[in-house]
Amino acid sequence: MKKIFLSVIFMFFFTSVFSQIVPKKPQPSDYSWRILQEAQFAFDRGNFATAMNLANKAKANRVAESDYEVYILDVALSPLAVRRAGESFDSVLEVLKERDQSEAISIINRYLKLYGETYFQYSVHKMEDWVDEKRVYPEADFLIGKIYRLEGEYQTAIDFYEKARLSSSFLDVPEQIYDILYEMADLLNHQGKTEDYKQALLLILDNDPNYKDIVLRRAMLKIIDANKSSNVDRFFDLFRASSLKTLNALYSISVIFDKEKESENSIFCSALGAVESYSHILDSISGRDAGFSYTTLALFLEKIGEYEDIVLWCEENHFWNYLIDFCNKCIERGDIIYANSMLEVISEYAPDAYCRKAAATAIVR
Repeated sequence: MKKIFLSVIFMFFFTSVFSQIVPKKPQPSDYSWRILQEAQFAFDRGNFATAMNLANKAKANRVAESDYEVYILDVALSPLAVRRAGESFDSVLEVLKERDQSEAISIINRYLKLYGETYFQYSVHKMEDWVDEKRVYPEADFLIGKIYRLEGEYQTAIDFYEKARLSSSFLDVPEQIYDILYEMADLLNHQGKTEDYKQALLLILDNDPNYKDIVLRRAMLKIIDANKSSNVDRFFDLFRASSLKTLNALYSISVIFDKEKESENSIFCSALGAVESYSHILDSISGRDAGFSYTTLALFLEKIGEYEDIVLWCEENHFWNYLIDFCNKCIERGDIIYANSMLEVISEYAPDAYCRKAAATAIVR
């Protein structure tokens, strides 16, 4: 009886091990990115039901792709000879080549080319774990969220945006995190959820190292609070900060900080927005006129006027509003000499007529 029992157990174990379903190899026509591309086309054409179905199919296909790649890697990395090679990509790839594991080699090399060894902490097994976690598809969740928003299902839309945000480390284009966060913030603002809207803006700014730079904040405020007219030119000479993706968030949250009477946070956001805009403009001008370098705010504003597209960029990205708003906040802070000096320069040299008029009006007489 005991032998029969053991035989049954052995047969059950044998059957369970060797009857595991081998994941089906994804076909190029079914790659998740292709399906999502079709979903995006449908969305752009207004075929939202089709877009939704395709986005969900893309998510399912992404899971299947992950399952298949994990299976291939697991089979290739499990043998003792491979395990003895350790974690190093070079060592493991050498053994896999000897064992003719071409598909596993292809998977490993593809991700190394995209991300590099550092991303996986120089460990082939950490890469395998990452591939297993890669079953999420934040781009598809983001698209589904946009569809729900258009259908008026706002909370469901927010849920999908949040799902996309939480898995944003797997975005094919990392900077798309800003699209996700701005879409979320815009919807929360549309719903009148002020505190949630503020938190969404702060999530955007969390990706801006300049916003979190305490030393930069203190240095800016020190220059401003010296309340000297000479510091107007010095301010833009001293500071450079490039982070274009957060400009709109800085502008929007400075308004919220104003309403909440958080004056220091508000003026810093205005100052940083002005500097980040200025830095981008200066880079654009320098790329066209290698002989140009910043000397004074007056000459810088005059130079902007030579380029129609840069003037348009300034209008579309709040640069003039940043400057005037920054000066108004300086006045509220008591730095009237500094603010007036900047406003006088803007009122005379800004290429935008509305900005010149607004600056002249804001001067404290």
